Amino acid sequence: MENKKITRAIVSAGFCSVLLCSTQASAEDLMDVWKVAEENDTKYLSAYHKFRADQEIINLSRADLLPTISFQYEHTETSKTINESDNAVFYGNSADYPTDSYGLTLTQSIFDYSRWQRFDQSKISANRAEVEYTLSKQQLLLRLSESYFLVLERSDQLRAVAAEKKAMLKHFEVSEKKHKTGLVRTVDLQDASARYLNALSKEIELQSRLMDSRYALRESLGTMPGELSRLRPDIQLEMPVPSDPEEWVKLAARHNPELHALNLSLDEADKEVKALRGGHYPTLDFVLTHGNEVIEGSPFGGGSNIDTTEMSVQLNVPLYSGGKTSAKLRQAIEKRSSVLEDRNDKQRSVERSAHDAYSRINEAIVQIGALDKSLQAQEGRLKSKLAGYRGGQNSLVEVLDVEQDLSDARQALIKARYDYVLNVLRLKFSVGALQEDDLSAINGWLVSHES
Repeated sequence: MENKKITRAIVSAGFCSVLLCSTQASAEDLMDVWKVAEENDTKYLSAYHKFRADQEIINLSRADLLPTISFQYEHTETSKTINESDNAVFYGNSADYPTDSYGLTLTQSIFDYSRWQRFDQSKISANRAEVEYTLSKQQLLLRLSESYFLVLERSDQLRAVAAEKKAMLKHFEVSEKKHKTGLVRTVDLQDASARYLNALSKEIELQSRLMDSRYALRESLGTMPGELSRLRPDIQLEMPVPSDPEEWVKLAARHNPELHALNLSLDEADKEVKALRGGHYPTLDFVLTHGNEVIEGSPFGGGSNIDTTEMSVQLNVPLYSGGKTSAKLRQAIEKRSSVLEDRNDKQRSVERSAHDAYSRINEAIVQIGALDKSLQAQEGRLKSKLAGYRGGQNSLVEVLDVEQDLSDARQALIKARYDYVLNVLRLKFSVGALQEDDLSAINGWLVSHES
C-alpha cells in the first residue's frame, strides 16, 4: 500500500514538472523584461494617461482668468394687428415683418480672489501629477524586479526541494530492501517514507507557487515569460553608502516620491481652503457688449437698423447663500486635516521602510556568510553520517535528520540571497532614487545558464 502511494505521487509530480517546463525557452534578463513591461504594464500606462490629463488642469484654471467672448444671433418673424393706437398708423392695421439681431459680448474678470487661488492650485496639481508619474515608473521598476526575482527564488527553491526529495526517495528504497531482510526496523522505514512524502508535498506546493509567480510577472509583461536568466552564486555583497541607517531615514523623508506627492496634496488643500474663503469676497468684472438690430418695417412706419455698444463694470458682493459657502469652507478645512494626517502617516511608514530595507541588507549579508558555512558543514556531516550508517554506527533516522538540515540550510541560503538583491532595490525606492541604471547594475549579476 505504501509503495502504491509513493508511485502515484511520483507520477503526479512528474506530470506537474512537464506542465511547468512546457513554456517557451528563450533566456530573458531583467533589462529584457523591463523593455517589455515599459510598453505593456497596465498600471504604468494608466499613470501616463492620467499624467497627460492632469497637465490640462493649468489651462482649465487659466481660462477663468482670461476674457470670454460670445456671439449671439437671432431671427424673429413678427405678426402684429393694431386694434387701437394713439400713434399714427401708416400701413394699415396689420403687418408682418422680420427682425434680425446679433451681438458680441466680452467679459473680463478684474478681481476674483477664488479664481487666482485656484490658478495657483492648478500649478501645484500639475506638479503633483508629474511626481506621481515619476513614482509610477519607480513602482514599476520595483514591482517588476520583485516579480522577476520571485520566479527565480521559487525556481531555485524547487530545485533544492527536488534534491531533497531525490535523496529521501533513495533512502526509502534502500531501507525498504533492508527491511525485507530484517536489517531496518518498521518504524525507520515509515519515517523514511514520511520524509519522502513530505518533500514531495513541498515540491508540489512550490510548483504551484512558481506558476503563480510567473503569472504575476505576466501582469506586467502582457505575455507569459520565457526562461529567465538566473542569479550568479558569486554576487558581490556590499553594505549601502552612507553606512548610517538614520541617514537613509532622513533621505527618505526628504526625497520619497510618495511623501512628496502627499506634501503637494497638502499644498493643494491649503489653496482649496483659500479659494473657498474667497467665496465671501466681492468680485469685479468688466463687460463689453456690441449689438445690431435690423427691423424691416412695422405698422407705425419704416424699418430701422440700430447699433448699440455698452460698457459696464459689474460689482458682485455675496451676502448670503443659505450657509453653503461657510459649509464648503468647513468641509475643505477638515479635508485638509485629513490629508495632513495621511502625510504624517506616510512619513512614518516611509522612514520605517528605509530603515527596514537597510537592516535587511545587513541581515542578508550576515545570513549568506553564515548559511554558506553551515551548508558546507552540513555536507560534511552528511558524509560522516552516511559512512557511520553503512558501518552500523549511526541510525537511518540520524541520516535523515542531516539530510533535512542540509535541505533547510540550502533553502534558507537561497532566500537570503534574493532578500539581499530585493532590499537593495527597496532601499533605493524608499529614498526616491530607483532608476533604470539600478536595474542595469543588478542585471550584471545574472547569467543565462547556471555555472
